[in-house]
Amino acid sequence: MISFNPRQICLWIHRYTGLVMAAFLIMAGITGALLAFHDELDAVFNQRLAVVEPAQTPPLSIATLHDKIISHYPEYGFTTMPLAIEPDRAVVFTVDKYKDDVKIDPAPLFQEVYINPYTADIIGARDKDEWAWRNTMWKVFWLHRELLLDDIGRLVLGIITLVWTMNCFIGFYLTFPRSVKKNQVSRQEPAKKRASLLKRWLPAWKIRRKTNTFKLNYDVHHAFGLWLWLMLFVIAWSSVGFNLQQVYKPVMQAVVGLDDKAGNNGKAYKLNEAKKYGVSVSNETSTADVVNKANSIEYLSKQANIVAQQNGLTVQQLLGIRWVEEDQQWQMRFKTNKDIGKKGGASSITVNAGDGSVERVNFAYQNASFGNKVDQWLSTLHMGHISQGAGHLAYQIFLALVGLAVAVLSGTGVYLWWKGRQQRLKYLRKLR
Repeated sequence: MISFNPRQICLWIHRYTGLVMAAFLIMAGITGALLAFHDELDAVFNQRLAVVEPAQTPPLSIATLHDKIISHYPEYGFTTMPLAIEPDRAVVFTVDKYKDDVKIDPAPLFQEVYINPYTADIIGARDKDEWAWRNTMWKVFWLHRELLLDDIGRLVLGIITLVWTMNCFIGFYLTFPRSVKKNQVSRQEPAKKRASLLKRWLPAWKIRRKTNTFKLNYDVHHAFGLWLWLMLFVIAWSSVGFNLQQVYKPVMQAVVGLDDKAGNNGKAYKLNEAKKYGVSVSNETSTADVVNKANSIEYLSKQANIVAQQNGLTVQQLLGIRWVEEDQQWQMRFKTNKDIGKKGGASSITVNAGDGSVERVNFAYQNASFGNKVDQWLSTLHMGHISQGAGHLAYQIFLALVGLAVAVLSGTGVYLWWKGRQQRLKYLRKLR
């Protein structure tokens, strides 16, 4: 009679799916560790364009710099404006990708223009699709996101991360101590009481220091997987959400009640964020407008603080501003103390340029169901778009360490399989 051993089956699945995933997860872990510091590293690789010498004179206004950009590149549109100027950084303006909700064809020859905030000199433009040293971090991002293979790479990674998600639970189960058979228990001395499950499970959380290489790898594989289990699951399952929506969405709807309609609205908001480059800012604004290019940042930030305070909130960070030409409106995105992250979970305010009236306010936390908040948390934790200042830096370091841990877990898993295979082959040779 064939006996059913769930532990052996799970071990076999964990072992061989791990081997299949190993190369992908090592790549994803290392690139993910780098991407935790994407902006900082991008400034290093793109130093020629991104870094400027601070001057003794104050920087020019954002509106003045924007005027210089659109006069230098009249054939392109620049919908958005940055909100602040850093002392040693060039100001970056992003080229429109959409016009009237339609993707621009032919596509712009570059995506970013860099300008010196002290002199208004155009430093240069960057095409992020080009294979160049300055685009290193963007290539790392697309390698991490889709293996540089567009939709095919995204599908492959989606399948890999789905298997990885299931492996998280299998691996967790395998860390539990093996059960003792009844005949083994009967042979034990009656006076000897067996340790509790928790006490027998405790060694799996520890790494023995004075031991051989095999046991060290075994301990690292178990302990890292246990201590970081929740974060590993977040990274794995959110990756399924990024790459395999046809699986992610139904599961989330069933488990946490993801609102499909609200989810679509969330996607539309993210699309608008991508399309923020897609509606041209007029080269000239009416002098009769209450809100114009020169005072838009100050005016909208003031209005955002007012409406936030009226709702018992505080504005923690201003995220972006854009001109909606067809509606003659200015729109600003910002993060409140109750919002999740800085992307789809952020709030926004829209004002009429003509009379300065507030047309629309969207507090993201009010419009998200429980399921959508879970979805936002997953993506926000994955991408590191949380907190600011020291808190953000601490999370960046943690996220980078998690990325390295993913690579270590895959590497130790391959090593353990290889050593086990050697032992099995050695045993078979003895039998012959």
